[in-house]
Amino acid sequence: MAWEIITVCLDPVDRREIDVALAAAMRPYDRDAPQHPDDEWGGRWDRYRIGWSARIPVVGGYEDDPRLVRGDSSEVMGRGYCDGGPRALLDLGAVRTAAAEAAGREWDEWQQMAAAFPPARPLVHFVESSAEPHDYFGREAWQAYHSQPLLAAVANRYGFTTAPFQRIPNWGDDPVVSFALARVDFMALRAREALATNGLLTRSGEWLDPDLMGRSAPGLAGQLDNLRLRRDYLHFTDLYLMELPPNAVLLHVHIHC
Repeated sequence: MAWEIITVCLDPVDRREIDVALAAAMRPYDRDAPQHPDDEWGGRWDRYRIGWSARIPVVGGYEDDPRLVRGDSSEVMGRGYCDGGPRALLDLGAVRTAAAEAAGREWDEWQQMAAAFPPARPLVHFVESSAEPHDYFGREAWQAYHSQPLLAAVANRYGFTTAPFQRIPNWGDDPVVSFALARVDFMALRAREALATNGLLTRSGEWLDPDLMGRSAPGLAGQLDNLRLRRDYLHFTDLYLMELPPNAVLLHVHIHC
């Protein structure tokens, strides 16, 4: 059991009715509901609350708009942030811009380090040539990947370990692949991944959870497939949220699952 932040999208609703509308949207996924007594995946939560993070930027000039939602237990981030509200009041573009700017700095730092070492091969190269293709942890492939001079230097500099899928923060599933992109493309990639949370509940009532996407192959190769599917989820979420109608409501909801 753990707490996670998900994004819930609702049809236009009066601020005073948001709690009721949210309860109706969440009800089909209540783990304690009669239809999910033994269904581990049908029930997604056993309790929830609006907010906790209050990190959605508010469009300038609307900081005190009564339509904004701020959870009672949310951290104090200042008037410029909230837990949700009508899409038109939420500055999602600012989130994407900040992510892109941070990505540009990361790309510069990586390239500076990479210039001092031979080119590194991506993890998938070692997975495909491994004698242990079905090893869930891919120990052989993982060790070979991290033995490359560039990756060893990264590990030494950032404390990045060789434990399976402990990833460098914000550097994606395989930095060798991600940082091979042009700077502008890498920045765009990170911008498209900035809006997603741990799950998305759409206006139509569909709950998307990247952790429940199936793996298409056994072992470490399957985990790599899953990471690619996760990136698809991130990009879909970005497109979905950016295209929400201005009066649709977007909320960050803290669920216990």
